[in-house]
Amino acid sequence: MFGYVTVLIGGIAAGLFALTAALYLCVFKKNRLRVITGIILAVYAAYLVKDIVYLLPYVASNDYIYKVLLSVDNWAVPLYVVYAFEVIFPGRITIPKVLLLFFPFVGMTVLYAAWPYDWMFSLQVLFASVFSAVCMCVVLRMTIKYRRRLLDNCSDITHMDIRWMWVSIALFLPNLVLWTFLSARLDYILDAVYYVTLSVSWGIVAYHTYYFVPQTGQDIWADLLPSSAASWNFSRKLSELASSGYFIRSPRLTLSELAAELGTNRTTLSNYLNQEVGTTFYDYINSHRVSEAERLLAEPSGHWSVEQLAEMSGFNSVSTFRRAFSKKHGMSPQQYRERVLRGRRCTY
Repeated sequence: MFGYVTVLIGGIAAGLFALTAALYLCVFKKNRLRVITGIILAVYAAYLVKDIVYLLPYVASNDYIYKVLLSVDNWAVPLYVVYAFEVIFPGRITIPKVLLLFFPFVGMTVLYAAWPYDWMFSLQVLFASVFSAVCMCVVLRMTIKYRRRLLDNCSDITHMDIRWMWVSIALFLPNLVLWTFLSARLDYILDAVYYVTLSVSWGIVAYHTYYFVPQTGQDIWADLLPSSAASWNFSRKLSELASSGYFIRSPRLTLSELAAELGTNRTTLSNYLNQEVGTTFYDYINSHRVSEAERLLAEPSGHWSVEQLAEMSGFNSVSTFRRAFSKKHGMSPQQYRERVLRGRRCTY
């Protein structure tokens, strides 16, 4: 009975993957990342259909056929790596690089099909497990570095932030453990759990990919110009820009644009903000915007919605405004306004 339930769950998962792949490849507006995501989801749909075959009693009882089909599962290991590197380094994943990633997995399957020794199958599982674990660690490290680059270069990271990838990595690791265990023995219940967690993992990826705004790489990862210590006195110029409302009028301001406005380069300005001011570009710009929001909230006659406040303060996103305001004050804008007005009444 458990076998039929697992086949049913696997079929549902395959249908979900196929449907999402069709949306990305045929319905949604296309960009390079969406097309790659659609292809990966389509490949997973095919894998899950194949899994339904080897879960059938006749196939599952044939150790050779079962392990050959299970060995093909290894080919899916590089797919998340391809996706993650396309997010972090847009355009740098090429067909030769993809083939190079898949070559050892395909080669091991061919070798096992020709010489079906148990030690050879165990070697494949070990290689896939180690490869996956190492890649997950590398991807985690690169997402942290990528996010740091975003905060150092952009004042608005709406739909650019990739913290959601940390959740996907946290889910993919248990998937890896489950798959490693299932490669040693057939367990219908764990297979069902594996299909559910796999669907949730890629569901998170697919959802965020739809809204994600890929970076071209020229601004985020471009090599910075050598720093010039002679141009580190920016305090007066930045104060003048703040007083003129420059940070409020430029909701999508980038480090490169501000550096050009100051007549310097990105490295010098970034070093100044990080080392002299002790903040990132993202936090520095948004602190001025929060200050503008504080001024607006302190006006007794002001009655604005959160959306209006965000726009008037220079924020391009309400969620970014709420997050920045709460980070500084530990309360919502409405709570801040009530506290300020209550404090004024107490002084009279």
